[in-house]
Amino acid sequence: MSRYRRVNLDGLSVTETRSAAAALLPGTFATISAADKFAQAATASGRLYVVNPAYHQGLSIRDAVPVDDSAVGEYVEEGRELAVLCPAGTYAKDTPIKLGTNGQGAIASDDTDGVLGYSQDAATLTAPDFIRVRFRVGTVAAPAP
Repeated sequence: MSRYRRVNLDGLSVTETRSAAAALLPGTFATISAADKFAQAATASGRLYVVNPAYHQGLSIRDAVPVDDSAVGEYVEEGRELAVLCPAGTYAKDTPIKLGTNGQGAIASDDTDGVLGYSQDAATLTAPDFIRVRFRVGTVAAPAP
């Protein structure tokens, strides 16, 4: 069972909806591709989103949004609190979180290591699970016009 059942923890619901370019796990970081589809984020540049569960398709927070199906992404913006899928590890409150592999969050080695935000949970994960992350200002550069 997951620590959270939804990604949007702050109640703001500032989203974009696109088709999924590949299967996307809820709680992972995504970008909008040149084909105007959600794609798994590989770098922390440009606009980032965190993929919501596809409840509207009968899927849960542990089910990937299938390729070419409708995906909803929460905007990554200063002060937002979202549940981010992170690998096993020990997370303290204010552990810095960066973009890791496969679009998941990861523990940053220090405050200059591409930090997107900070854990709001204190938890030891024995398998990938969700950590509540509060995003900080100045973490993601806006795309060039």
